[in-house]
Amino acid sequence: MHTLIKQFIAGKDASVLTDISEQDYRKALGLSQSSLKDFLTSPAHYLSATEEVQEPTKAMQVGTAFHALMLQDNPLAFYAVKKKVDGRTKDGKEYNERFAVENVGKAIIDSEDEETIQRMRESILRHPLARELISKITHKELAVFGTTKDGNVRLKGRLDAYCEEEGFIIDFKSAEDASPDGFKKAIFERRYDLQNIQYPWLIHNAGKKFTKFYFIACEKKPPYAVGVYSISENWLTYTADVWAKAVYRYSDCQKSGVYPAYSDEEVVL
Repeated sequence: MHTLIKQFIAGKDASVLTDISEQDYRKALGLSQSSLKDFLTSPAHYLSATEEVQEPTKAMQVGTAFHALMLQDNPLAFYAVKKKVDGRTKDGKEYNERFAVENVGKAIIDSEDEETIQRMRESILRHPLARELISKITHKELAVFGTTKDGNVRLKGRLDAYCEEEGFIIDFKSAEDASPDGFKKAIFERRYDLQNIQYPWLIHNAGKKFTKFYFIACEKKPPYAVGVYSISENWLTYTADVWAKAVYRYSDCQKSGVYPAYSDEEVVL
């Protein structure tokens, strides 16, 4: 656990929930790392994102199905495979209507997507280190909440997987490029490094052991190559500073009710 995080934001009011649904987790009060990414663009972007109802894209649906396959005992309770039918015909129209009713709330994918995520899972389980880490998981989709010491900011996270005995966290990522260079670029562009700060903070704040954060990345095309990655201490020290400053700024925005966009002054680039 980074001393920088302990120094900047000591926490309190921790809670750990092992059986909360994704829908209830999303509704629960707390600043998630994904919302923090919007906030880092600007507070105004964060506010806009919270007011926007976003329909899940195809990529998001496939990602949900992939995570269900990796983490759930009954993954088909979380996703459904839709046949390709001609919706202009009577049979096709009836099928579409029945399918929509029977699978409300689930991620919807097609048969090609299902084959892809099945192949990804098989590839991950063939990877020696990934398989070893997965075998040690004690908690899946663990929701953790905590409040900063000043009581101003409630933070939350939903960990893909956690090993309580050894204290490590796993996050599964589907990737276009799971090579070291490719995934490093993805971490930088998508700010996966924020997870590597916020989730350990939440776990530490809840009084649980934390030792390491692993990303298990798998490509979505043959040969479904897999990489297991962690982020260097130097990189995380920088991210910890960014994270802590963002949380403090978020607290200021909450108190003032002002969520500005970019600077009102000239910025020299």
